[in-house]
Amino acid sequence: MNATYDGPRLALDFDALAHNWRTVCAAGMGQPVGAVVKNDAYGLGVAAVVPRLWALGCREFWVATLHEALAVRHSLRDAAAGAARILVLNGLAGTRPEDFAAQGLTPVLTGPHELAPLAGYAARTGARLPVAVHLDTGLTRLGFGAAQLPALQPQGALWRDAQVTHWVTHLGRFHDPEAPQCLLQRERFVEWTRQLPAALRSIATSSSVFAGPGWHFDHARVGSALWGVPASQRATPMLRPVASLHAPVLRVADVPAGTEVGYAGSYTTPGPRRIATVALGYGDGLPFSLVNRGYLVLAGRHVPIVGGVAMGMVAVDVSACAPGEVRPGMWAEVYGAQQSVQALAAAAGVAANVLLALSARLAPRSAAWQEEAPEVVA
Repeated sequence: MNATYDGPRLALDFDALAHNWRTVCAAGMGQPVGAVVKNDAYGLGVAAVVPRLWALGCREFWVATLHEALAVRHSLRDAAAGAARILVLNGLAGTRPEDFAAQGLTPVLTGPHELAPLAGYAARTGARLPVAVHLDTGLTRLGFGAAQLPALQPQGALWRDAQVTHWVTHLGRFHDPEAPQCLLQRERFVEWTRQLPAALRSIATSSSVFAGPGWHFDHARVGSALWGVPASQRATPMLRPVASLHAPVLRVADVPAGTEVGYAGSYTTPGPRRIATVALGYGDGLPFSLVNRGYLVLAGRHVPIVGGVAMGMVAVDVSACAPGEVRPGMWAEVYGAQQSVQALAAAAGVAANVLLALSARLAPRSAAWQEEAPEVVA
C-alpha cells in the first residue's frame, strides 16, 4: 500500500465476509448459492472479493455486463476461472453469442428481442449456448412476460440454439417477500416454470433467502447480505459489516457566531463553533443530499455535517470535542464500526448500497493502512 495516499480509504474485513457467506449458506439450507458481484462487487472490488468468495466455496458469480464478467474471470487463477460459472444479468445486450461462448459465460436473456441474435448459433458452432432466462413476473424491468412464454417452449427456436440453465425472476418489493405483490410474483413464477422445461429456478436474493424454504427453489443469488447490509425489513440472522470508510481531516478552525459554512451560506453558525473540513465529497460519491444532515465520527463522537457537500470536501461541527482533540491528519469514520452504512444512507435518503459504491478515489482495499496510522481511530 502506498503510504503517501491521502484520499478516502476503504478497508474490508474478510472474516466478516466469511461469516456472512456461511450465514447465507445456512439460510439456504443446502441449496446452491451464487454471489452477485456486479458494479465491481458493489464498489468493494472484484479483485479483492471474488477470490475470497471462491476460497469459501462460491462457484457461481452474477454480474451486470460482459466487461464485469471478464473482470471476474481475471480475478481468479486459471483453474478456478475455468470452473467458475459467471452469469451476465444484462443478457447479450447487442453482443454476439460467440463472445460469451469464447469466455465460457452465460447470458441471462432479457426478453424475446434476444432470440434473433441466437438464431443459427448451433449451426454455426456445432453446439448450443448455455443461457439463463429472466421471467418478468411483476417488476416490469427485464424478462419474458406471460404472453411471451410460448417462445420458451421446447418446440420453440430458442432450444435449437440454446440450453437454458436457470429460470430467473426478481421481486419488486424485495425488502418484504411476504408482501401480497411478492406472493403473487412467486405464484406466477411457480405457474410459469411448471409449463417450461426443467432448469434451476432462482428467485431468492439477499432478503428472500432468509424468508424460509418456500422461497429457495433451486438456487439463491445474494449480493447485499454478503457485505453485511440487511436487505429485509424483517428480522434476519446477524450479518457483519464488511466495509469501513474513512477520510482525512484537512483543517480545524474556531469560528465566531454568524459564520457561513459551505456554498451560498448553506449553514450559518448560531454561536461560536469549531469546524473540521474532511476530504470527502460528491466527487467521491458522497450523496449531495447530506446538506446539514447526517454525521461522521471523530474522536469517538458523532459529529454533525454542516453546510453542503462539495466535490471533494464536507464540513462537520466538532465543537463537542475538546480543544485539540480533533486535528488535521486524523481520520473521520464515514461508516464502519461506530456508524453503520445504513444509518448514513438513511440520513441521505438513499439505499445503503449507494454508499458502498464510494470507490472513485479509494486506496487499495486493505486494512493495512490502519496499522500505518494509529490516529485514524475515529
